Amino acid sequence: MKKTKKAPVGSSMRVVPALLLAGLSTAAHAAELPVTELAPVTVSAHGGTAIPYDQSGVSITVLDVEALREEGICTLSEALTTVPGVSALPGGGLGGRGNVSNVVVRGMGSQTYLVPMMDGMLISGSNGNGNVTPNIIGRSNLFDVGNVELLRGAQGAIYGGGAVSGVLYMETPRGEGAPTLTIFQEAGSHDSYTANVRTQGQTGALHYFISSTYEHTDNDIRSASGSSPADSQIGRYECYAQALRLDYDINEATTFTTTYRREDAWYDRGSFYGRTWKRTPYRFRTNLVTARLESKVTRHYTSSIMAGYCGNDNMLGHGTNYDLRNVQLEWRNSLRWCPHQTTLLSFRWNRSQYDCDIYPNSNTKENLYSAAIEHIYRPVKQWESSLAMRLDYSSIYHAEPTVRAASSYTFDGSDTRLFASAGRGYRGPSSFERSRGMFDFGGYAYQGNPELDCETSWSADLGVEQAIGDNHSITLTYFWQQLKDSIYAPSSDGYHYQYNNAPGHWTSQGVELALEGEFGDAWNSGYKLAFTYTQPKQQDDSEIPNSSRQVWSADIHTSPLAGVTTGLGLTAASGRRDWDSSRMDSYYSLRWYARYEVNDTLTLHLRVENLTDQKFVTDSSSGDILAPGASVYGGCTLSF
Repeated sequence: MKKTKKAPVGSSMRVVPALLLAGLSTAAHAAELPVTELAPVTVSAHGGTAIPYDQSGVSITVLDVEALREEGICTLSEALTTVPGVSALPGGGLGGRGNVSNVVVRGMGSQTYLVPMMDGMLISGSNGNGNVTPNIIGRSNLFDVGNVELLRGAQGAIYGGGAVSGVLYMETPRGEGAPTLTIFQEAGSHDSYTANVRTQGQTGALHYFISSTYEHTDNDIRSASGSSPADSQIGRYECYAQALRLDYDINEATTFTTTYRREDAWYDRGSFYGRTWKRTPYRFRTNLVTARLESKVTRHYTSSIMAGYCGNDNMLGHGTNYDLRNVQLEWRNSLRWCPHQTTLLSFRWNRSQYDCDIYPNSNTKENLYSAAIEHIYRPVKQWESSLAMRLDYSSIYHAEPTVRAASSYTFDGSDTRLFASAGRGYRGPSSFERSRGMFDFGGYAYQGNPELDCETSWSADLGVEQAIGDNHSITLTYFWQQLKDSIYAPSSDGYHYQYNNAPGHWTSQGVELALEGEFGDAWNSGYKLAFTYTQPKQQDDSEIPNSSRQVWSADIHTSPLAGVTTGLGLTAASGRRDWDSSRMDSYYSLRWYARYEVNDTLTLHLRVENLTDQKFVTDSSSGDILAPGASVYGGCTLSF
């Protein structure tokens, strides 16, 4: 397969030099091959080892963050909707930017089935609250991330607990080249304003990246009944976010990297129970710091040591707070035995402390010890296979083994690639789910269960990727995943809910179709299309909660004049089910965007979201809250 072919939908054509610099063995092997252009690189599929995407059998999408920003997509939640098999909408209380984002991956929509990682650090924990992941996704922006990858399928053998339906892998960018400064500003509907300042570059052996973002919006809070809050501050979101990364090349073989990220956010959530609007201010604070020393010890052996800390402080109004503290130590090793075989070995310790005054008897500490090994075998340059195994031992629940196998084969002399993977994942019950106490919320009473077992999942996929000419590609993937001992809260009277392990299994299977292409001779026009059909079923043939049967995303763009780019984007979903499996309406949302590069310094941009003003429900738990109506945003970018 030619390395110049187009990547799958959402893939980035940019290499990650920070990881390649350290001489990771698999990437070094790929570099020895006679290629005309480097393929898009993935660093998540094999535990941080950078390899071209078309040498991995794992279903993975590498988001082109810069291209998404040029299309006016500046939030992580919206960016994820461009990935095949994924739908994401705000939800929880009053849905809106800055609260939570419910992400459904291949029909598995639990808030705890997708593991987020930042700079190699787990930023959620099995010991904590299930809202950590959707809170992070609901607030994150694309200004301070350079690498965003989404793995689909059970990835427990690579990342451990929680990786039931996938892994969201993110990195702070590494500075490169001459110093640059970028200033972004945008304002629009619902009293929305976003500003970002970032600078990056290289000075001798020091590489640096610094970013600061401010954002506020009132959202557009309204219900299907026509009601809306009299207080404009209900739904108000405000956030300050900073990111820093420093890389120091000690010598040609050794690099020291440190990152720091901080976020302070406020969200004035409005309760809607009893059709009465009532303000409930939320406050979120996140601190994350990591340090990594990576060295190419010999030509064939690379080792790295990483330490990280992540703290989440969520203050959900007076007297309702919870904190999650994660400390992580990890040692990774990569040994290339010969040009065809590489072994990856890692050890990790994660200490998680969850303190909560909302849920009775839910404060818990957990130590999690992990050992993982993966062997990558490449007998010929067209075929690469891998087998990974991990053993996690928790101080709370029993040991959990996981496994994953993957293979990718490119037919010699053709543009056809086959890939397949199968794996096992699991998730331990959270502190709230294990708690013996009873908690009342919004007219409902929840009680934990200390006898809960871990949820376990198996997944498999089989795909074919076909290049059509030099600038077009199509990918078709069949997937299957099954979840056993799913943790849910049944009710006998509509008021009392107690967590239990569901009998039988939950199964989701379907197909993903992705197309991408460019028409270089026609105003530099291009397109992206992704469609996923899913059958998310419980054992009794009812649909899995928080799921969607069909998901679409599309983008077409063109440049009719020099410096001008305009396009249309689409997201849509049908066959939706809410948290209690009740039916939700199908929806589609169109967006239009345009950019004009006035000169090398100034770029103007304009976009219209929900172009046709569709009124669809994003969250039914608080009185059928609707998506924001047609909204207009405009601004400029200065680059120096």
